[in-house]
Amino acid sequence: MKRSVLAGVIALIGAATLTAAGVAAVAPGTYKGSLYLASGAKSSPATVTVVGKKVTIKSTKFAIKCQGPSGKYDMPSSPIKYQFKGTLKGNSVSGRYIPPLGGTGEYFTAKGTFWPAKKSFTGTLSFVGRCKGTSTIKAKKA
Repeated sequence: MKRSVLAGVIALIGAATLTAAGVAAVAPGTYKGSLYLASGAKSSPATVTVVGKKVTIKSTKFAIKCQGPSGKYDMPSSPIKYQFKGTLKGNSVSGRYIPPLGGTGEYFTAKGTFWPAKKSFTGTLSFVGRCKGTSTIKAKKA
């Protein structure tokens, strides 16, 4: 009886150790990369900064389209400045961010994953409001 209990405890400790080793920590620092449109075309440079559990994603030119007379989001618009601030949960970041002066109902979203072994970040960024836009981000540790 003691042997089977001891074997079970050892198996649990081994499983917990493998699980902890499987989730590697995200390296703090700056990740530099680019935004990509749905067509796959490179759009603009982007930067992801990690400090502790805080993540900031920025791009100077985020492509958007505004609502046209038909009610569809098909009217071209000048690119906007994209800025997202969020928190790491394991190797992922997900959520929406409303800028401090953004009382217009518009907000930024980000959903992405850090790949510690590759020292990279990939994800999907969006802007939601009177105008909308979505881009893919790919960045590597600088």
